[in-house]
Amino acid sequence: MAEDRKTGLVVEKDGTVRLGPRVMPPAAEVSDASRAFLATPPWGEASPPPSDLPMWAMREATDQMMKQLSDAAAEAYPVDIEEIEVGGVRCHLVKPKTLRSESRGRVLMNLHGGGFVLGSGCLVEAIPVAHDAGLPVLAVDYRLAPEHPYPAAVDDALAVYRGMLDHHPPDQIGVYGASAGGFLTAQLVARLRAEGLPLPAAIGVFTAGGDVGHLGESAHLFGLSGFFGDVLLPLEHPASERRAYLGDHDPDDPLYAPIRGDLRGWPPALLLTGGRDALLSATTLFHRALRRAEVEAELYVFEAMPHAHWYNFALPEAQEATDVVVRFFLEHLAAAKGDA
Repeated sequence: MAEDRKTGLVVEKDGTVRLGPRVMPPAAEVSDASRAFLATPPWGEASPPPSDLPMWAMREATDQMMKQLSDAAAEAYPVDIEEIEVGGVRCHLVKPKTLRSESRGRVLMNLHGGGFVLGSGCLVEAIPVAHDAGLPVLAVDYRLAPEHPYPAAVDDALAVYRGMLDHHPPDQIGVYGASAGGFLTAQLVARLRAEGLPLPAAIGVFTAGGDVGHLGESAHLFGLSGFFGDVLLPLEHPASERRAYLGDHDPDDPLYAPIRGDLRGWPPALLLTGGRDALLSATTLFHRALRRAEVEAELYVFEAMPHAHWYNFALPEAQEATDVVVRFFLEHLAAAKGDA
């Protein structure tokens, strides 16, 4: 049994969740591996130690953890990884050992997660997709807040996208990201439209939405580990990573909050989230906004899964998410013509 004394949350070893008088039985419609995952608190059996440190103060430790996770992903999904610079921005080019013949010319850009303040060099979102799709993924190591608030990360993504356009027509380019990277994907599309640049063939906005400042109800109920952990800090809190990213910018600017702008004509979009995702509301609200604008948009909600569950790439539900991503982009990216 795991107990969080701050909230009174109790999770039994079988996955039963008890919060006051409310009892949630173990998730029945998930794999055995995910049921065990949902019953295991990230901090072990004891409650997490109290901490007032902002997320970016843990950057060094998180970077080490993300490197270990990326290395494990590369072992499970063999790929070639090359550090390169595109548009003056550090990137990692992740290439499958074998390129699919039908994928010639196609390429994906990945914008990693990490709350806008962490995640440099994290490739766990790029490696499985590159391997299974049989096409290269360019992972962007964009600048982080609070040292570099908005729009620095979008500027970096834009610079890389311009560099990709030098070698690929836009109908062969897809852009995707999870969490902070998902928000950045939407902000990049808004920026491309504002600058009159061609849009990518398709986008993936995973466990994210179109408004960093307004995340909806689920952000007040779930933590980043589902029922485990604290809910996200409010935007006005000085330790909020969202506040660090916003800086002095207007939170209602449609370039920052694309959901507040005109979404008509956006590229086809894939949205992924989970039933216990802190950003469940943000993701589903953005999907509805895209559909109101008559944008082709697919939404997948994985039962009981917490925020970005595909980081735990060994879970069957993580592989299912990767399969969905691969199928979506292979359907929407144009194939190269002739010897291009």
